[in-house]
Amino acid sequence: MRRSARAVALSLAVATAGCAVINPATPPPRAAAATPVHLYALQDRAVALGHAAAAADGAPAALVSAGQPLAVEAPPAVLSERHQARLAQANELYEKQDYPRALAAIEPAYLDERDNAFILEAYARILYRMGERAQAFVIYRELVDLLDARWASTSGPSVTVDLWFVDAYWKAGTLHIHRREWDRAAFEISRALVGGVAWAPLAEDQALSYLTRAYYELGRHEEARYYAERALGRNPRNTYARQYLDRLPREPKER
Repeated sequence: MRRSARAVALSLAVATAGCAVINPATPPPRAAAATPVHLYALQDRAVALGHAAAAADGAPAALVSAGQPLAVEAPPAVLSERHQARLAQANELYEKQDYPRALAAIEPAYLDERDNAFILEAYARILYRMGERAQAFVIYRELVDLLDARWASTSGPSVTVDLWFVDAYWKAGTLHIHRREWDRAAFEISRALVGGVAWAPLAEDQALSYLTRAYYELGRHEEARYYAERALGRNPRNTYARQYLDRLPREPKER
């Protein structure tokens, strides 16, 4: 099969992200076109997009230019041959915020069909919303590892971002933050930002803030400063990013 993955420019335009916004509900106005953000975790790595509409042969499509709008293939109408009804019920209950019943609906499907990414995603998402971080982490890692294995045969040595499951990379990244696994957190959050077309508005603050923290904790002060300044440039009220920026050694003044 032809491989279509190509190396991408390091300055990738960050789309908005889907998660709780850190700061006030009414952030200050932002520029219409955000400055592209350098994703250090993906430096020198080829990045391929899975389920981009441009992929004519089933291989991941390459991201060819910074800020290029991404068209995503529609998922199949039937997501599980054996458990479509359970999956639909779980998603409906999730939307109603009836998380215990949603979990009860999806759990038998998960136990029977653990190679189905849609079922894994639904199960992990419910656990995450219920605050079951340890269990959610196990399932999100299972899902992301499954996606990586599936795309490995077509994308070669590149990093793949499956555009159907952008939220899974994001939530896995946040759970790595909770576990203080900074390298992996930065990697997964960066993958989520590449596929950011699926994310809700205004939450890039949190993604940039978490990248700030990850690199701060790794002792990589240059990268931490970079992400903190980008976060504050978008939202000057971002106190989460500010606290890490204020802890960094001051840059020497040029003479």
